[in-house]
Amino acid sequence: MNKLKRKFINSKPVRAFNSRAKRICQAADILHDKKLVGMSLGSYVPSEHREDMGATGSESTPYAALRRMMKDEHFTENDVFADIGCGKGRVLAYMAAEYGFKGKVRGVELNENVAKTASDWAMQFDNVEIIAGDAFRQDLSDITVMYLGRPFETEFFKEFIDKFESEIHHPVTVFYWVDQQSGFYLKDRPGWKREKRLLIYYNKGLPVATVPQGFSKWTYTPQ
Repeated sequence: MNKLKRKFINSKPVRAFNSRAKRICQAADILHDKKLVGMSLGSYVPSEHREDMGATGSESTPYAALRRMMKDEHFTENDVFADIGCGKGRVLAYMAAEYGFKGKVRGVELNENVAKTASDWAMQFDNVEIIAGDAFRQDLSDITVMYLGRPFETEFFKEFIDKFESEIHHPVTVFYWVDQQSGFYLKDRPGWKREKRLLIYYNKGLPVATVPQGFSKWTYTPQ
């Protein structure tokens, strides 16, 4: 993004318009939540463990971003999809109810109350599992597709990637939303290859984010 475009996007009038328009998109996403799983999966929930565990707050990925991310992606019934820091589970709901993912769909969420919301709707699906707990204490070894929606602050993200690499012995596809926070850590790291990167901002004339957000797809192959 060039400097002139960045300056325009960050100007007060544009940010004010985008903030109001984003609320319209969020309301539409909540309606779609209810269509898919019968309840709202929106609204931000602040982190209770940002300082001691590096956990970020729970904020749902927009459906427009998910559709762009998963366009032309193909998975099998043998795949295991895991959303680390799944929040109320919108990504999981999208994969199970809209995309039609046939394999296992798993969410890990540290905040027990937020995980309870995800568990309540997930009972509708035989292939969806919600784990209320610390991602650093989970067995990651069977994951073949991993989704990261900026679940950790950077230093904890680095530690999680170290754990992930130590447990994985097969290629894994990784989708990283809001990758501008810590994505630099994966660049030039052994075993990691960035397949594509997009800046997701507008959808059908309305912003899905107040400012452009990075999305990248990576393949991790153990060395």
